[in-house]
Amino acid sequence: MQAEDPIKALQEMVLALTQERLSRPAIKEHRPRKSNPSRKTWEATHPTCTFRASLETKARLNEWKEKANLSFGDITMIGLERLEQMELVNVLKLKISQEKNSL
Repeated sequence: MQAEDPIKALQEMVLALTQERLSRPAIKEHRPRKSNPSRKTWEATHPTCTFRASLETKARLNEWKEKANLSFGDITMIGLERLEQMELVNVLKLKISQEKNSL
């Protein structure tokens, strides 16, 4: 009989703990941190741009980032400025050729 008492006591303890756990309200999920208004404004005016790149492209970007101490944003701006210059040159060439043809 004495051997059953510790087992029965453990069973009762486990049952009591289970009932206590079930009677408690569920733990609330983590709420996202509220960002301050200035952060929201900055994020609205500076959206994130992501893209997939080949390993070679990524290596070249990292190389220029280290070599010239530039950010990926700086490298992107340089590329865009270069494209815009090329477009302007092409527009000027087209305009010049149209003027030559009209003469």
